[in-house]
Amino acid sequence: MAKMTRILIPSDFTVDSLYFVRQSIEASSAEEVDVILAYGNKSSTSASELIGIGMEDQLDELQSDAFLKACETICQRFKNRKLTIYADIIRTDNANYLQHYLRGAGVNEIKIPANYSYQNKNRNFFDVGKALRKLKDHVLHPILVT
Repeated sequence: MAKMTRILIPSDFTVDSLYFVRQSIEASSAEEVDVILAYGNKSSTSASELIGIGMEDQLDELQSDAFLKACETICQRFKNRKLTIYADIIRTDNANYLQHYLRGAGVNEIKIPANYSYQNKNRNFFDVGKALRKLKDHVLHPILVT
């Protein structure tokens, strides 16, 4: 059994997207699992948005109470394992940025749902899964589309 793994999963921060997260955790043999739920939100060029809205503000806006409660429920379901679920925002679909992000975050696996349509929650949204699929032959980490 693997000791620890860090899995990146693209997300739109909806309760429906967590079904795939639960499946990914169940499929992992690691004793300790960190799940990064990554939302694609291109950086704004508006000065007022750049100055006034931090990542925490954006996450608060994107994540509903039902979504956060569902994440807590998943953590409780797997309380026999060390499980951490946290959200992050990826700012660009640039291949170099994504490669550096994956390396810096210590990602071991990337799991992308094959048949999931992400909800566009704001005007700067982009599909992280689509951007990662383009990297498939250029990253050290396995990209699993299931």
